[in-house]
Amino acid sequence: MSAPRWLILVCLACAACQPATTPTVDESPVEVPPAETTAPGDSAAQIFTRRILPIFQSKKPSSCTECHLSGVHLQDYIRPSQQATFANLVAAGLIDVEQPDESKILKFIQRTPPQSSLINQQVREQEYEAFHAWIVAAVAQPELLSAAADDQPIGPQLPVEVIRHARRDQVLASFVDNIWTEVGRCAACHSPDRNQKQVAEHGEQVSWIRLNDPQATLDHMLAADLINVADPEKSLLLQKPTLLVEHGGGQKVVVGDRTYKQFRRFIDDYARMTAGGYATADQIPPPADEVSVVTDIWLKLTDVPAEYDQQLLQVDLYPASGDGWSTERIATSDRLVAGPQKLWQHSLSLTASRGSEFAQQLAEQKLPPGKYLAKIYVDQTGKLQQDFTAQLDDSDLVGQVEINSRWPAGYGKMTKVQFRPLSKENAP
Repeated sequence: MSAPRWLILVCLACAACQPATTPTVDESPVEVPPAETTAPGDSAAQIFTRRILPIFQSKKPSSCTECHLSGVHLQDYIRPSQQATFANLVAAGLIDVEQPDESKILKFIQRTPPQSSLINQQVREQEYEAFHAWIVAAVAQPELLSAAADDQPIGPQLPVEVIRHARRDQVLASFVDNIWTEVGRCAACHSPDRNQKQVAEHGEQVSWIRLNDPQATLDHMLAADLINVADPEKSLLLQKPTLLVEHGGGQKVVVGDRTYKQFRRFIDDYARMTAGGYATADQIPPPADEVSVVTDIWLKLTDVPAEYDQQLLQVDLYPASGDGWSTERIATSDRLVAGPQKLWQHSLSLTASRGSEFAQQLAEQKLPPGKYLAKIYVDQTGKLQQDFTAQLDDSDLVGQVEINSRWPAGYGKMTKVQFRPLSKENAP
């Protein structure tokens, strides 16, 4: 009998997932009664009552949470009665009555993610031993072998798309897309290879970046309460860089700018997953059409009108293409204008359509030298503050200028260009 499609996806997920550090229900794993609670010769019913039912009745997470943030629990494969549990597991192809040691439910339990914690390994072993002992005893009992399954499917009841979305490897991929690619903006104060001064002043807690390890960084953010799953908007990861609460590094992010959008995309999604907030596939937010990475390539605009002081200015760069310009931006940056100095400057983020050839090159953090059209937008109405999901568009376009640069990296090597307002000559 072939396994259901959802089971195949769940099993495949466990081989690729990352270790869990924040279970969805309780930080301590489910307590599985040890083998000593049963004795040789115990019936399947006795083993089920003493070792399987406690798993079903537990409110604590099983080893499944190492691979799945939510949506999959070992309890999903157990019914209140032995007969219903056995019959439905057999019907689903999860128990092999001819070769019980080869039962898929046992192989499922044995799936172990990389870097599994010792505690979870012990829980997994106990779960395996309990199910193995019960299955071996159960397949020898004719009354169980003849039991008929009911019409209620056993296992997770969520759509496969929801289960897949909450897999730990998928969560990590989203974290990399939306937050890890931005940590360069925070590294000077929060990366242990660069923040010795800040550590001396404020302590080790300022080092929340884990070098070259996005999973460890996410784990630390959660443990340090930088991400608030109960109230995502109140996450310190958002409130500190926007100066909604005190931040020694000053304002690094503006509500509604690109970085804020990306942080909110991940945090809101993560919070909803941990709460089991997705019931259907159409509730899952689609990934952004565009991917990006922060670089150390800087751009400065001079002679910016002082009237734009403390307003968010966004620059999009379009490379030359034929006799005109590409229709897709290749880099972007946004930051508040320093009105008294008539100045705007910031590091660029390279951008590309998801899955495109250039997207595969973003990690190099290089912008090809040549001619570019810089389109300049300013949020003069504060619409991004009112709705952080809003986008600046042609109604916010205030200028554009051609730039020819080799785009060297480094703050001291920034490309400088004079702001040029829209006119009849350069209007799109």
